[in-house]
Amino acid sequence: MLKGIYFAAGICRFRLFRMIAALLVGSLLSTSGFLIQVCTRNPLGDPYLLGISSGALFAVTLTFAFPPQSPLIFVFRPLAAFIGGFLAYTLTHAIAMKAGYTPTSIVLSGVAVGTTLYSLSLLPQYLILFDIHKVFAWSMGSLTGAGPIELLTCLAILVIAFLIVHNYLPILNALNVSDDFVRELGYDPLKLRRIMTGLAALTASISVAWFGIIGFIGLAAPHIARRLLGSGDVRYVLPTSLITGSVLLLLSDTAAKTLFLPLDMPVNIIVSAIGGPTLAIVLVRMRKYAGS
Repeated sequence: MLKGIYFAAGICRFRLFRMIAALLVGSLLSTSGFLIQVCTRNPLGDPYLLGISSGALFAVTLTFAFPPQSPLIFVFRPLAAFIGGFLAYTLTHAIAMKAGYTPTSIVLSGVAVGTTLYSLSLLPQYLILFDIHKVFAWSMGSLTGAGPIELLTCLAILVIAFLIVHNYLPILNALNVSDDFVRELGYDPLKLRRIMTGLAALTASISVAWFGIIGFIGLAAPHIARRLLGSGDVRYVLPTSLITGSVLLLLSDTAAKTLFLPLDMPVNIIVSAIGGPTLAIVLVRMRKYAGS
């Protein structure tokens, strides 16, 4: 009887943690995508497409050499993920600048950087640890490893990022239009971009550090939010994006664990099935606007 109660409590705890993880990770990725789209004025901005997620994954694979039970892992893994994600985005930005810095060049630069770093992330596991399956699992994204430390870390980063961005919302509205508007308000657009892109890398990388790569939430959530609001005002798009991303990932994870019972599919499979059509819709709309 007592064992049955403990078992039921464990199941409830596992499901509760997984649900909270979906809400937090969805918010983190939505924040990252929102900031990238505003800072680059690129509707295709997304931590997955711009190489941030793959850069974080590459750095995370280096931490697999630590014993899983080591307390150092809770410090080094998020730190390594942030450094890897930020450097990957910096490299994407540099390549895109050389290529003309158009929306297409930014995305193609991100794909080039992301593909390269994803390939490199396989090398340490294959050549050193001989456990390549761990990287494959991480690259597919899963919320099953959610625990108190992971959830508290994600919550802390989300709150810090939201408070910082909230203070800059009026300036971000100006940045979304023109650098000149930002200067008229007394701010340096370059410095503002550095702060916001740093937060974008941080919010996406902390998600990769604990739950692997989950793509397209950062792309889809801000677009869905703008469609729901009928406005691009960042003061309303940001909170709506957070809610949209949380709900989207929660529904995707629910589908991943129930559609093919008893199999528990990686959540990235479901998310990509949603993100792919979203990307196609955005591309078609960009083509229409360019021709009008």
